[in-house]
Amino acid sequence: MLRTIDVDAHFEPGAEWLDPYPDLARRLPKVDPGALAVQTICGDLVESMPVTDRPSYAELSPPGLLALFAQEKLDEKDRRQEFEGKDQFQVANAQARLKWMDAQGIDIQNIICLAGVNYLTFVEDPGLRREVVRACNDWLADQCDGSGGRLRPVTALDYGDLDWAVAELGRMRRRGSRMVLIPGAPVDGKSLAHPDWDRLWRAVTDNGMIAMLHTGFERMSFAPGWGNMSADATLLRQFGSSFRHVTPMMLISAFVFGGTFERNPALTLLIAELGCGWLPFFIRDIDDRATPLSQLFLGEWKNPMKPSDYVARNVRATPLSGGNDSPIVRIMEDLPDDMIVFSSDFPHFEGFGDPRTFYGEVLAGMDEGRRQRFFGGSVADAYARMDDPV
Repeated sequence: MLRTIDVDAHFEPGAEWLDPYPDLARRLPKVDPGALAVQTICGDLVESMPVTDRPSYAELSPPGLLALFAQEKLDEKDRRQEFEGKDQFQVANAQARLKWMDAQGIDIQNIICLAGVNYLTFVEDPGLRREVVRACNDWLADQCDGSGGRLRPVTALDYGDLDWAVAELGRMRRRGSRMVLIPGAPVDGKSLAHPDWDRLWRAVTDNGMIAMLHTGFERMSFAPGWGNMSADATLLRQFGSSFRHVTPMMLISAFVFGGTFERNPALTLLIAELGCGWLPFFIRDIDDRATPLSQLFLGEWKNPMKPSDYVARNVRATPLSGGNDSPIVRIMEDLPDDMIVFSSDFPHFEGFGDPRTFYGEVLAGMDEGRRQRFFGGSVADAYARMDDPV
């Protein structure tokens, strides 16, 4: 029986998730929402600027953040309406979520909680970093318990110690997790495509899990000249957002040309909330990196499949509701059948409160078999490829 699988949804509480861990809460720094939002959206760009040229957090804080924390000005009520019914920080309630899923026809939902990993931006101590990530993983798994396996916690990790990461991955698999968040840039100066990382990718597939690169985990480097935009905070946010496509392109390319997908054929890399409109151009272009002319500069292509074949087999992506992800039907038609998969991003405000209605309308003219692959068939096959079906 084909099931609908939501690969990206959230339980994002406020600080109350730490209530069961009072000792840990006392040892953690206070997370400033404005600083966190700026760091997530364009922190890598800000850090490339001279300190004297950096806009303040107040200048860079997105309007949506102010609305979420009820700090909007009196003349901004219309803008606030965009967030009604999309409480990004709603209390985690498994039974309420299951009721919503039933109404949407969603059978399985993979649940992310970023509250723990958000502290990694502000915590340097390795032991404390791992403690807060492990505690949040436990909190999330506790919230998903009692759902009959329909709510599945997405594992977060700290990658400063791969031995710890592999052990925590296995522990969370035993708690029902089938996806793990990964970084989008080198760790300690080493590419994720380096063979030293293969033990992590083997642990991912041995545990029947999918590796997810989710927005907010990109860490890019920019030439200092981009700092000249600092006079215009709006431009800075805009460029910080648009450059997000650079990291998934680089990561996929590294996995293809670094041989990660060849050495780990069952590995699935899921690109979540980073758009998918760029993928048709990327997959058409990547084979040019293995032509005889390109090999004069890039070295010999020795793998048995074309680069685009690895992308088609090993990469999946979720669409957003607009921007360069529209029209989604055209994008899906320009890609291999299984690459674009369903997510609600519920209850985040950039996601969908009624995803089945939205996709039911935009995919109305699509072949039913292709629709079924989108809603769950493709992801189900990714798990089956690891001999660990859902």
